[in-house]
Amino acid sequence: MRRNVPVRPRVLIAAAALLLLPQVAGAVLSATVSPPEVRQGEILVVRVTIPEAPETLEGTFAGRPLVFVAEADGTYRALVGIDLAHPPGTYAVTLHWRPPQAQLTRALPVLVRDGAFPTQRLTLPPRMVDPDPADLARIREEQELLEALFTQPDTTAHFAGPFVLPLDSAFPSAGTFGGRRILNGQPRSPHTGEDFPAPVGTPVRATNRGRVAYSGEMYFAGRSVVLDHGLGLYTLYNHLDSIAVESGEVVARGHLLGRVGATGRVTGPHLHWGARIGQSRVDPTALLRLWDAPGSR
Repeated sequence: MRRNVPVRPRVLIAAAALLLLPQVAGAVLSATVSPPEVRQGEILVVRVTIPEAPETLEGTFAGRPLVFVAEADGTYRALVGIDLAHPPGTYAVTLHWRPPQAQLTRALPVLVRDGAFPTQRLTLPPRMVDPDPADLARIREEQELLEALFTQPDTTAHFAGPFVLPLDSAFPSAGTFGGRRILNGQPRSPHTGEDFPAPVGTPVRATNRGRVAYSGEMYFAGRSVVLDHGLGLYTLYNHLDSIAVESGEVVARGHLLGRVGATGRVTGPHLHWGARIGQSRVDPTALLRLWDAPGSR
């Protein structure tokens, strides 16, 4: 049986084994991190090998905890999301391990580079840019609901194997993740997902196995589905015309979630595909590259 271990690291070191701890009573901890550098909005994979007592392993990045899960080969894996607005610079991932009669700590440098995101200028109906007080109350309630989901991660890894695109490859992405948006001439928050223009009714499918954490309609996002993949990883599917799943349902990769629509704040029919790792807003297409990292499977 796999054992899940709450942890708190985040790393950015070459994807080569790092001997983090000297020999302590015959015990050694080693770790790999890939890729060797990240930009804002990207994802790191951290793997740690320890000889025993995994519950004594902890780690942090920027003060936030991560969750490790046991791999079949005895190593422990965590996903590290770099938020799209995380300031560029060098940071530290700190690992703590408490083998018998010792407490060891190591800090590893993490380099975050600027995402160089584009600027988007859009014209929308005034109410979708400047909501009235009643709409603002609804928006705040929806934001609080989602944040409550993202701050209570499931420590079970529901996903397995590669992530896939939510739409048929005939409908490519528009490259909009992270775009700094100017709406009706006013600066607004950056675009937190990737858009896929497609006709209304185009099937939208689960990109990996997960539990439906939310199924409903929101002011900006329209009809939406949120999947909880475990380990603090969520994917979001917004602006749907119709929804084919219910909250609490466990779905397999490729399961029909709904169909492309133009609900919520949109300029035309498309799927907005988003991803969160804890509180970090990350590029969902980075999930497609997770299994390209050395040692991934």
